[in-house]
Amino acid sequence: MKITESNGKFHWFSRGIGGTNAIDYLVKVRNFEFKEAVRHLVGDDVPNINYSTTQSQKQKSKRQEPELQKSDKPKDKGRFFVLPKAHKNNADVLKYLQNRGISENIITDCIKKGLLYQNTDKDCVFVGYDNQIAKYACKRSTNTTPELDYKKDITGSDKAFGFCLQPFSNIKDSNAEEVAGEKLYVFESPIDCLSHASIAQMGDGSWNGYRLALGGVSSLALNAFLENNPQITNLYLCLDNDKTGVEATERICKELLANEKYNHINIIIAYPPVNVGKDYNDVLVFMKNRQRLKENQKTQESQETQKTPKILEELQKTKKKGREVEL
Repeated sequence: MKITESNGKFHWFSRGIGGTNAIDYLVKVRNFEFKEAVRHLVGDDVPNINYSTTQSQKQKSKRQEPELQKSDKPKDKGRFFVLPKAHKNNADVLKYLQNRGISENIITDCIKKGLLYQNTDKDCVFVGYDNQIAKYACKRSTNTTPELDYKKDITGSDKAFGFCLQPFSNIKDSNAEEVAGEKLYVFESPIDCLSHASIAQMGDGSWNGYRLALGGVSSLALNAFLENNPQITNLYLCLDNDKTGVEATERICKELLANEKYNHINIIIAYPPVNVGKDYNDVLVFMKNRQRLKENQKTQESQETQKTPKILEELQKTKKKGREVEL
């Protein structure tokens, strides 16, 4: 993204969007509503005007909701961030993510930790934290119909605090735990994080480590994570294997290499195999389908093996009957 300070213009090349002022930036890049963008900039409340309300009703409302003193108003920049209301259960989220190949135990673990839940619209809501305080969230539709499928950051989200999975804790080797704590895998989306974790469970656990979703291709979440986790020595960039992902990977590499405080970090580019798909969910689905195919082949072979003695037995009976007839 290029920002010109002299005139306030900006252009986000990878997304093909731009603007000429701060409000454009908040609306197009940070997903603010227009009124919330104004509030964010002026540091004061914008009055809600209802033209159908009578004067007496306005006065009554005024008495019931006295205006806050300036000193009482919240000053933190995240004051407009509110998590969507949760649904009474997570059935649709569980079904949707399992249909995309993600392991049930990984899904339920994320729900228990507050990293994932279902809102009242039956969307997946992925949450990012700053010291156990939710600062970021994005929602993903569980509806697989193309025209109804969508994904969007929740208004007021701070992209510096992306969705993040901790390393697996069920590793017996203490040395392996230390190594896992030094690894960071970076993805564009939370679903790719979950997919990578599911693939790791299918293997020998060597893919263990932190998993961070950038919520797109911005490096804000990565920079914040590395600041708070100086122990990271191996960084795996697992962004999508498409034009946007490749360009973002190259940009992030240049940013890291230009910063001396990251000299101790080994950077590994780990695109998904191009012949499998563009992201790690494609890789997971491919592996699950191949695993299912092998299991079906084994089942068929087992059934054929069980049938063989019966077939031989029937042949023997047929031969005996044939001899009796000949006699």
